[in-house]
Amino acid sequence: MNRRIARLILLTLLVTLLTAACQIVLPPATEETQTTVTLVADGTTQTLDVNPNYTVNDVLRLLDLSLGPLDRINPPGYSRIEDGMTITIVRVREETVVTQEVVPFERRTVPNEGLPEGETQLLQAGANGLAEVTYRVTYEDGVEAGRSEVRRVLLETPQDEVIMVGRQSELPTVTVNGTLAYIYNGNAWVMRENSANRRPLTLDGGLDGRVFELSADGGRLLYTRTADAAPEEGEAGPAPFNSLWAVLDTRAEESQPVPLGLDNILFAAWVPGTERTILYSTAEPRESFPGWQANNDLWRGEVTDDGQVVNQVQLVEPWSGGVYGWYGTAYAIAPDGVTLAWAQPDAVGLLLPTYGEEDEEGDGEAEGEPVEPPPDDSTQLPTGYERQTLLAFAPWNAYDFVWVPNPVWSPDGTLLLTLVHGEPLGNEAPEDSPAFPLVALPRDASYSARLVEQAGMWAEPSFSPVAESEQVAYLQSIRPLESVSGRYQLVIMDRDGSNRRILYPAADQPGLAPQPYTWSPDGRQIALVNPGPEGALMLIDTATGLAQQVTEGQTSTPRWAP
Repeated sequence: MNRRIARLILLTLLVTLLTAACQIVLPPATEETQTTVTLVADGTTQTLDVNPNYTVNDVLRLLDLSLGPLDRINPPGYSRIEDGMTITIVRVREETVVTQEVVPFERRTVPNEGLPEGETQLLQAGANGLAEVTYRVTYEDGVEAGRSEVRRVLLETPQDEVIMVGRQSELPTVTVNGTLAYIYNGNAWVMRENSANRRPLTLDGGLDGRVFELSADGGRLLYTRTADAAPEEGEAGPAPFNSLWAVLDTRAEESQPVPLGLDNILFAAWVPGTERTILYSTAEPRESFPGWQANNDLWRGEVTDDGQVVNQVQLVEPWSGGVYGWYGTAYAIAPDGVTLAWAQPDAVGLLLPTYGEEDEEGDGEAEGEPVEPPPDDSTQLPTGYERQTLLAFAPWNAYDFVWVPNPVWSPDGTLLLTLVHGEPLGNEAPEDSPAFPLVALPRDASYSARLVEQAGMWAEPSFSPVAESEQVAYLQSIRPLESVSGRYQLVIMDRDGSNRRILYPAADQPGLAPQPYTWSPDGRQIALVNPGPEGALMLIDTATGLAQQVTEGQTSTPRWAP
């Protein structure tokens, strides 16, 4: 035998010995070495004698048992067997269940000072709604162990039960000139002749305050409320964020609110000089801040007796709206009902009417070149608008909100008041300037005059409705360079900025929160919400500053008309 063959034989012997060493052969179980375990699975319990070196998984393989993806085993499969151990298998499965469920109606009470104290009156009967609910149901060993809601679709909206409850106010009765409307506890209320003569115009709540506008004669109310609708089956995207409603006769107690069939409204107002013509602007709902994407458009329509909006015409095509244009454009209709002022985060301007042929097909597009209004027909409504910029400025840096000024017209329609974002006062960036001047602009844009250099971000200027008075009101920031979150005082001055005086509150009282306010038709009072947390509505005498409380609280957004 040569050396090569000897080495080969030696190598073969070494491999054989190593292989044998790596194979651990467990000794067969005997009565002395067997371990007893109990297995609970699939509704049965059995006792087994198994090798003590087994794991739980070995026992399952011995019995040819398999686990589903959701099944649970205790102890875990890698655990080594111990004498007396109980192995439990829980069979788990899930399934989707779709069911219809009743949505109970809610009961609400509405206080009314017109009823005797404690007396109740049913205003609206309650009705249950219906929802289609999808659940993910979990079963353990065939028994339901839990369920979680996956989806809910409202099929029928519940109708709240509304009960009017009499409550006598201890507040003194104050004379009210014209019609004073306001939002109280999520509903529209109206007050006439005196503060004790008040009643609700809506009962179902949900007014969002985005649109809350009386007609020029006080006879009609236009408002938005949070939308109840959910996306239709198969529709993508978020639900509408609000809907437009109207009360077509605020003087008639039997008049009921009517939905106008328009959703996602950012601006809406009655057109002066018309019976039921409205202008409105729309948006698309979004799940991200602020809840919409503005279209920066403008539409006109007429409201019928049954709440339909007909003869709709698109007057301004949708567009991006410039810097922060996704937030939207503010509009103000001139007293002539034709010209509009507009404002965006970085500019203020006018929408000048154009006149062309009416669209006979009703698709909102006017044909032909814009022309001047016919001299023999001053009542013809525009078919479109041309945009004119009066002032441009740096937008406020939108850290967590977007600031847009609200221009207002003088009663004769010749002058605009508006806030603008002022120039930097130091080394800050233009977008971070704390200055917000109050500016007057004539309709012909021949000049601009700063009436107040540092009024504050939320100054909300407004003209007295009496043209002869020449008075202007605005909210003056107590700390003008910290006006974003500061407090304000109501100030009266002349149109040229002279004779400025603080009207309310006094210097030793808490300042006002930023808010909308309104003049009485005769210019003798201003309605606003008091500086306290309760939110009571106050009437302020414009000559003396005397303040009279007319509501208990939870009040906002006053509007006043003859």
